[in-house]
Amino acid sequence: MSRPREELLAPAPPAPRPRRAGWPRAELLAYALLTIAALVVRLIALGDRPFHHDESQDAYFSWIFWTQGDYRYQPILHGPFRFYLTALAYAVFGDTDTTARLAPALMGTLMVPLPALLRDQLGRVAAFAAAVALAFGPTYLYFSRFAREDIYVACITLALIVAIFRFLDRPGPNLPAVIGGLLALSFATKETTFISVFVGGSFFLAALAHPRWRRSVLEPVTAVGAGPWLGALAAFAGVFTALFTTFFTHPAGVWDGLHDGLAYWLGQQPVGRGGEPWYFYVVVLFAEEWPVLLLGAVGAVVSLRRPTLLRLFLIWSFVVSLAIYSWAGEKFSWLVMHPLLPLILLAGIGVEAIWAARHRPAGRVALAAAAAGVVYLGVASWWANAEYGADPREFLVSTQSSVAVKGVRDEVEAAMARAGREGRAARIVIDTADGATFPWAWYFRDLPVSYLDLTQGAAIPSDADAVIATEAGRARVRSQLGGFASRRFPFRVWWVRDYGAMSPGNWYRWFTRREPWNETGGLPEWLYLRRGNV
Repeated sequence: MSRPREELLAPAPPAPRPRRAGWPRAELLAYALLTIAALVVRLIALGDRPFHHDESQDAYFSWIFWTQGDYRYQPILHGPFRFYLTALAYAVFGDTDTTARLAPALMGTLMVPLPALLRDQLGRVAAFAAAVALAFGPTYLYFSRFAREDIYVACITLALIVAIFRFLDRPGPNLPAVIGGLLALSFATKETTFISVFVGGSFFLAALAHPRWRRSVLEPVTAVGAGPWLGALAAFAGVFTALFTTFFTHPAGVWDGLHDGLAYWLGQQPVGRGGEPWYFYVVVLFAEEWPVLLLGAVGAVVSLRRPTLLRLFLIWSFVVSLAIYSWAGEKFSWLVMHPLLPLILLAGIGVEAIWAARHRPAGRVALAAAAAGVVYLGVASWWANAEYGADPREFLVSTQSSVAVKGVRDEVEAAMARAGREGRAARIVIDTADGATFPWAWYFRDLPVSYLDLTQGAAIPSDADAVIATEAGRARVRSQLGGFASRRFPFRVWWVRDYGAMSPGNWYRWFTRREPWNETGGLPEWLYLRRGNV
């Protein structure tokens, strides 16, 4: 019996792809142990490092949300998602220095097994090598122990890469909604998502314009029909609306998230915060991650010789991200994670190529060099995360609260506790000049505090038992502090690097001893404690 004419004209359904083999138990165990180890190194002494200004803002405003239920999106503080997660950590475990950094630590840990979901596209060795770099590399470990939104964005970006390229490899009806939800989460975390969308969007437009790759994109997108993509739109709208409106309590948050964030940060472009040159991220990558740079170059060569859509995307993503962030006005070390993420996946491809060539003389040399690079990454990670975590000699450390800050906090808390035992009303005075409200607002959140600009000659309250003043503030109110004992301490520390002094000798001393090639500096403050309470 002949088939109907319309059936003959209909396009044939795509042939089913062969079923993938299951995961070897040894590989599953290796990823499980690696993820556990990544979590452990993120949790050890998590609350010990003094809080950076930005960290303390994240911690404090999350605490405000937890204690008062008050949150509205402010572009200067970036998106709401992390405030909700940190508030949840407080609700479950209490508000401490450790729990303020718990969500970033968990996000950094979650990244570690994600490359395994691309093992068929990257290669098994490549995926595991990338997972190791995410677990223990200096940059990703450092910012997994740092209460800012950047590690959230990195984790969500990697999850998006996984979801998109798994969908393109094996299209199904569920992944579009995952992609939509993840994209909304990213927008609700940081406005750099606009850059990520440009990087990814420009790549796929280029792929659609190329005859070789057009079908690889169009066929999966159209194969699932319109329903899943409507689901993706619904997932994006639902997550975006819920998070930006503080769970539907501030409807104006939708417009704020769509418009105000982008408008604010475009307006900040001329400010040039960070004060670094255009090549700053190249220097940071060279200093902290040079083995990843070299292995990533090997991976890029391999990818160009044997291209796939994912491999070309990783090259595109690294180059375009590095160019955009190097051009952008604001430059801080945490932003290096954006170009570093695709570079790590390329480095994994490089490791796999070297491993495959290990039986040849050139392969053995390359393998020995890669092993030396891994040793360096381990040492660099130890220095950045354990030994010099608050020292500006590290390129990952931006203007940082000094190690003396926590000692001052302890002295002030002890003074307030003594006043309480004596039945006296007492308060702390914090000089707000030079943006010095933080991290004190976080550290003294449970104590009576007056925040005053002492550089304007504000009167010291009569019940003040502790005063923390900037140099300029101290000069204006010193006459009011006759009944106080005082001492000077380093408040913020920084290294304004002389890039013109980047000689081979200076780099050698930095690589081997972390010796800065020009002097570091900082902003001091003064601690005043009422006599008799010292």
